Amino acid sequence: MERRYCASTMPLQGYPLAEILPALAEAGFGAVELATGHLDGLSASSAAELQDAHGVKFRSLLSTDDIMVAGGREQLADLVETAGRLAIPMVSVPSGGAEDASEEDVSRCVDRLGVLAQRAERADVRLGLYAHEGSIGYSLARVARILDAIPSSALGFYYSGYHFHRAGDSPVEALGALAGRLCNVYFNCGVDPGGAGEPFWAPEMDLPAVCDALTRVGYDEEIMLIYLGLDAKGPEPVIAGLTRARDALDAMFS
Repeated sequence: MERRYCASTMPLQGYPLAEILPALAEAGFGAVELATGHLDGLSASSAAELQDAHGVKFRSLLSTDDIMVAGGREQLADLVETAGRLAIPMVSVPSGGAEDASEEDVSRCVDRLGVLAQRAERADVRLGLYAHEGSIGYSLARVARILDAIPSSALGFYYSGYHFHRAGDSPVEALGALAGRLCNVYFNCGVDPGGAGEPFWAPEMDLPAVCDALTRVGYDEEIMLIYLGLDAKGPEPVIAGLTRARDALDAMFS
């Protein structure tokens, strides 16, 4: 099966979409996950024109907003409405909060995400909840608890093996446990915080096992790559890094 890839525009927020989309298309990326910095001045008509002109679809929006802080819920609700207006089918969201959250905090997180899922249903948008260290949803147990408590079809799971690895969970077991809600997949690539591991973070992870697990669960949508940890001067080094990561993943899948 030929794998398709999506690129995050987060590390490219200093550059206009009209500049980076043709470069990503030339590198073979047919989809992007838009960072919020690329939403300024983006209308439904301009979004459609950019996608048509460069052959790169806007697959999702990435939010790092914390639903647990004052105003966070409203910011995320606005982003869901924006996604609906721009005909972007998915919004990637964290759980917010902290790893050492109290039972009350976890319950409040579930309530807020549940309300957000209702907003997403009305906007014809799907939420992709992603695990992240430092947040309430940092581990398999916490993510499973949140998803089990919110059965809405508008709330899916956005998988990255890296973050489960950081939480001390097996990335392969986590994928198997959450496969029923899987809606998106991403890999962290770039300069590893430890100074090694090009092109992926956490080189000690068994990435071929993760790729095998993705094949087993039948995931056949785009795989998103986010290139972080590089103080790049211009889009070219980021796009070159994304290309190296894609080629390395293709080798693992084959």
